[in-house]
Amino acid sequence: MKSLRFILLGAVAVAAGCGGDGDDTVASASGGSTSGGSTSDASTSQGSTSGPTSDPTTGTDGTGATTGQPASYCNGFDVGAAEPFLTVKTKDGAAIADGVTWPLECGGQGFWMFGLYPSLGGWDPGSTDVIFKVAIDVEGFNLNPDGHFYSNTMEYYYIGCEQTDGGVVGVMGVLPPDGIADLAMLDGKPATVHVEITGGGKLLTADAMMTLSAPAAQVMQGCIF
Repeated sequence: MKSLRFILLGAVAVAAGCGGDGDDTVASASGGSTSGGSTSDASTSQGSTSGPTSDPTTGTDGTGATTGQPASYCNGFDVGAAEPFLTVKTKDGAAIADGVTWPLECGGQGFWMFGLYPSLGGWDPGSTDVIFKVAIDVEGFNLNPDGHFYSNTMEYYYIGCEQTDGGVVGVMGVLPPDGIADLAMLDGKPATVHVEITGGGKLLTADAMMTLSAPAAQVMQGCIF
């Protein structure tokens, strides 16, 4: 009986492939995603770990074919914005500006830092990372090798939507330089902040003179991951 069943099934398979006049053409249902870029509010997208609705690297359908639609990004990047823009905020949600308090915080890997939380977009970078230039100066504490409190000309910021193994997403952490015996010494100090990125053919910058907040009571608690 098993042999007869296999013979019958083989005959049915052959007959199914013998249609005429193009009737055997089957439309593929595996085309690429055509979802548009994210237009969600940047304050709710920071640190997002939701999966992408299309290949976030090049706006392709995962096979290398261009979809004609912008890719999807997370962590504050709005690819669908009408114009290129850059906004940088503190942990408290305040846009950096002269006189704004910039609080010390315990980073996700157990390091004290001053966090910069960017929102940006208005172009398709074709990558899951964008690159900032950051320079922070605090008089009396510009101790890094380049003569700044903190500086990085190649600050990679992850805008992809995939889960990451370790690390911190959604924030650029400004680590105080080594050699400061007590971070509470930074409390109340003015800090000159400069952040820039080139996107959509434009140089986007954020500049401010902010006030550091590093209360002794907070520093004494320690930063433990």
